[in-house]
Amino acid sequence: MKQLLENWRGYLKEEEEHHPSEYINFMRRDCSLLAQAISGISDFPMYDIVDERGDMHHVFAYDSQTKEAIDCRGRIPLENVLDNISGERNTYRETSPEEVEKIFGTYSDEEFEYAEEKARELI
Repeated sequence: MKQLLENWRGYLKEEEEHHPSEYINFMRRDCSLLAQAISGISDFPMYDIVDERGDMHHVFAYDSQTKEAIDCRGRIPLENVLDNISGERNTYRETSPEEVEKIFGTYSDEEFEYAEEKARELI
């Protein structure tokens, strides 16, 4: 069994590495990565969108000076942030990186750097 695992690890190392732009999708699960990157370079707080059960469906950064949410859709008025988000009776609330990581997980340095590039385009 040990030999099988070692052979498998060797096979995985030989595989071509992929750039995060090939698999990161900010329109889906990776919205949390983009929100963390925006928040990290701007100090804007992160907010999540939760449904009536408290399930988190989306994460965005909030610019209190312009009263805009910033996510993969760009800058949008806060009153429109719930548009096209799945879930019933959604609402938004301020959240923390720790809470977001519990739901969406963590990302590699390379993935975070890619998200920061995209975040700068949106800020």
